[in-house]
Amino acid sequence: MPTPYTFLYQIGFTPWEASDDRGPLPQVLAARPPGRALDTGCGSGRQSVLLAEHGWQVTGVDVVAKPLRAARARALAAGVDQQVRFVRADVTRLGDGLPGAPFDLVTDVGCLHGLSDGGRRAFTAWLSEHTTGGADLLVSAALPRRGIGPRGIDEATLGSLLGPTWSVVAVTSPDGVGRGPLAGAQFRWYHYRRD
Repeated sequence: MPTPYTFLYQIGFTPWEASDDRGPLPQVLAARPPGRALDTGCGSGRQSVLLAEHGWQVTGVDVVAKPLRAARARALAAGVDQQVRFVRADVTRLGDGLPGAPFDLVTDVGCLHGLSDGGRRAFTAWLSEHTTGGADLLVSAALPRRGIGPRGIDEATLGSLLGPTWSVVAVTSPDGVGRGPLAGAQFRWYHYRRD
């Protein structure tokens, strides 16, 4: 499944992996008991390991093999490898067999904003079928823009894709802007909750 991200991981250019911004995740973890979490576009597993360290059973999904190897090593080093499953899969074609579903919490740090329109529709439809009532969705995404890199997504587009079963909890702006192909991009954290 070669993607532009496959090439970027191969050459070691992964600016999205350098951010320590966890957005609203710490507040969500403090406010609800552990359950089942999905980390989409999990990369090297930073969010997945954090969730597991807080008692969550986690499924991390990425389409690129190289960061998944790093994610497994990270989970092992943190002593949470029994709580995290890393799966190589395309988030636009997850189907019904993904381990851990239905999910109580879904994190997405820079995945959805890079998908095609069809990919966005497929993924958000899948989310509504494979999450529990009251599930939280946390999305970090660049705002729409032109140029190299992900085209971004805004609140209106995301809300339309998710539909009426999801309500916005908060939209926040992290400090700083993107680097590399995302230089100058503005980001938002979107927190939605399923009814």
